[in-house]
Amino acid sequence: MERIRVVVTGLGAMTPLGQTPEKFWENLVAGKSGIGPMTLCDPTDYPCRISGEVKDFDPSQYMNAREARRMARFSQLAVAAAFTAVEASRLDMSQEDPFRVGVILGNGNGGFPTLEENCRILAARGGMRMSPFFFPMVLPNMASANVSHYVGARGYNSTATTACAASNQAIGEALSTLRRGDCDVALAGGTEAGISQLGLAGFAVMRALSTRNEEPEKASRPFDAQRDGFVPAEGSVILVLESLEHALNR
Repeated sequence: MERIRVVVTGLGAMTPLGQTPEKFWENLVAGKSGIGPMTLCDPTDYPCRISGEVKDFDPSQYMNAREARRMARFSQLAVAAAFTAVEASRLDMSQEDPFRVGVILGNGNGGFPTLEENCRILAARGGMRMSPFFFPMVLPNMASANVSHYVGARGYNSTATTACAASNQAIGEALSTLRRGDCDVALAGGTEAGISQLGLAGFAVMRALSTRNEEPEKASRPFDAQRDGFVPAEGSVILVLESLEHALNR
């Protein structure tokens, strides 16, 4: 059987180095670092006080402000990246069969900051004061669910939660889905936004995090002999994958 060729027609990126693929690449080749002092939570009591954060991210640029408040940050980043990816691909969803457009994303933790926030409410004020949107916000699969909702993709939908391998697995699964003929287009990639005291504490007690707080731009060095741990970070990158035949036809 002839194997279907798959091509990348669009890319969206919400990262500490830029909120477009072009800005990300510009900063990357310039040797800039997206690591700096942690601001998304108070790291005072922890040995790691640096992180890679998507600065000045405004979800209301990509979605209704009310709905954004009901969505965890990892979902917000994914929706934003998906919109920019679809725009870059020039994919016109009004001309597509929505049941032939899939979404396959990866993440490791889901909504850690939202989980922490509601646990604090539970302890301080009781469980009935928690947000009624708690589960729709924190579950790992809600990023792909929200992307499919906003983009209008009603086809194959899945989430890989295999820690650091999740995004690669999601892209590989999207490739297989397209080659099986289960969809014509697939939005694939990953998203993560777990910077919180809950996540920070969990990794800190494992001694898994870098403590190079005085030189954050040099802290993320995975292949260096002087590596002392990884750096917490967030972001989302999504690809638009299509069968070559579909891309050429449109």
